[in-house]
Amino acid sequence: MNLRQALKDYISTELLDDAGQIDDDENLLADGMVDSLGMLRLVGFIEETYGIKVPPEDFVIENFRSIVVLDAYLARASAGPAGGA
Repeated sequence: MNLRQALKDYISTELLDDAGQIDDDENLLADGMVDSLGMLRLVGFIEETYGIKVPPEDFVIENFRSIVVLDAYLARASAGPAGGA
């Protein structure tokens, strides 16, 4: 299962009680699918499942707006700092 699908499945199952399908570009926050508690749960899922730490400064709407945006953020975060560390 790819990361996008895993995120959609988690949000649908754990945060929306299987309320339906989530489109990749759907605004998770503005559409009320994910609230502040849901964001914390989602970050916990990401950190526990994928070992990607989400530092407080990255916990912003711009990184969590949609599945597409979140997937791109996680790809950058898992690649590490630019230029290597």
